Amino acid sequence: MESVIVRNLKPEFPPVAVVWSNTIPDDTFQFKKGKFGCILYLFAEASRRGKITGGDRETIECNGGRAALGMGVDFDASSELLDRYTAVFSKGIKSANDQKAYRERMNAAPRSWRSLYEYGERRHCNAELAKAWILNGLPRYDIQYKYVLFKPLSRTDSNENIRAVIFPVNPVELSGLITLAGSVMSGTDPVQVPQGPDCSSIAAFAYAQAESSQPRAVLGMLGMDGREMMRKRFRGDILTLTLPIPLFQRMEEEANDCIFHIPSWKRLVDCKKK
Repeated sequence: MESVIVRNLKPEFPPVAVVWSNTIPDDTFQFKKGKFGCILYLFAEASRRGKITGGDRETIECNGGRAALGMGVDFDASSELLDRYTAVFSKGIKSANDQKAYRERMNAAPRSWRSLYEYGERRHCNAELAKAWILNGLPRYDIQYKYVLFKPLSRTDSNENIRAVIFPVNPVELSGLITLAGSVMSGTDPVQVPQGPDCSSIAAFAYAQAESSQPRAVLGMLGMDGREMMRKRFRGDILTLTLPIPLFQRMEEEANDCIFHIPSWKRLVDCKKK
């Protein structure tokens, strides 16, 4: 697909489409069954290396990754799981209701994960808020498709089931895209900045925005995992702005006559390149 936004913005890093599909190209990179892998890596491979990546419910081992992609949510499938994840999303062992069971789980986890279990992600200040987020704040999808793919936007066709487009952006590109998004919307709030795992900001939250009457862009990579991945695979000042497909299409219609064409934008971009 040739994007009008891309042609005018000339982004430093290529955008990536999130595609629901029942088939998968032969050259798609997937994690091996039984091997844990973070879907942020799949997104980065699509943008930085131009690969088609993705997976299904069998190759995406991470509970959070499956939830983010729309493959079901099992954080609350049992009281033990709910207690564990409320602790992980808040203050770790201090927030666990059953600290003995939680500690046993922590000690059985790979060594690299133990500090996460011990201290938690601190996304919520207590277990009650974390539980409320799991039960009511996280967008929940169990899509009727086998695969979710990350495809370089340039490698997609217009007839594919594209659900969102992820732009890895530097501060100047972010300002331009937010201005363009706001220009095709009413109101003063064109961006959602959700609390939650970074993987959800590039998929599930954008799915939910697509269903609203005024879909907003979703700002992402604000958590520790996201910042670490962006620093390693992109650059330290890169964030993501994910456009749900209805908003992306409206922005495409405006992109030939928008902020990217005024002299002050051109001066800003030229200054950034020096």
